[in-house]
Amino acid sequence: MLCVGSTHAFGGFGETLELAGRHVNADGVLMVGEGFWQVPPTPQALAALGAKPDDHTDLAGLVAAAEQAGWTPVYAHVSDAAEWDDYEWSWTGSLTEWALDNPGHPDAAGALATAREHRDQWLRGYRGVLGFVTLVLRRI
Repeated sequence: MLCVGSTHAFGGFGETLELAGRHVNADGVLMVGEGFWQVPPTPQALAALGAKPDDHTDLAGLVAAAEQAGWTPVYAHVSDAAEWDDYEWSWTGSLTEWALDNPGHPDAAGALATAREHRDQWLRGYRGVLGFVTLVLRRI
């Protein structure tokens, strides 16, 4: 079972583990990608993300939450700064390019504004504060 970057759609990390776990065999694996605070969140990061400090935990807290829910990591990959940068530049850049290539489209100006707003939130807000880990989990 796989859930990367979308635990919010299921009510959060713990709820995702519970719901997804219903579809994983007893000896199966669950792969979950989740954000965590690399450092304590700054006011700028919280504002950019529309988040509260307790919306995420640090990496150790995330692992502890998985174990409390009956799962344990057998592997993990923490995305580094270059991977985060590639992700953010890719989606904001793709949206910007589309808007510039389609200036007559009724959504072009909005797309350009959305890309600029998100890029600024990332660069001036949560870059270096919010981390991302992909956990491969098995039941304890």
